[in-house]
Amino acid sequence: MLFMATLVHTPEQCFGRKENAAEGKRWVENMESLAKKTGVKILGAYICPNEHTFYFILETDDFGAVSEFLSPPMLTHHSAHISPIIPLKKAFGQSYMKKMK
Repeated sequence: MLFMATLVHTPEQCFGRKENAAEGKRWVENMESLAKKTGVKILGAYICPNEHTFYFILETDDFGAVSEFLSPPMLTHHSAHISPIIPLKKAFGQSYMKKMK
């Protein structure tokens, strides 16, 4: 199952600030091993620095694994919106979409 995770932080919580940089760097450096440990596949990891927003496209069959992957400081320093998603072509292949033709 695919998930889109959008995490937004305040300027005060930004990893670009000197007092937060080490914690952010540590999490990013351990991101791959944390994904492996929690059974999450990272399909994409992005940031919009100007908007203080992280975007993750994740794959796992366990929603709890997403929360484990986004362990502190991510879920403790950010507001998160995590949505299950499906590929667009798959959505248009759904039975209700076929009936709309």
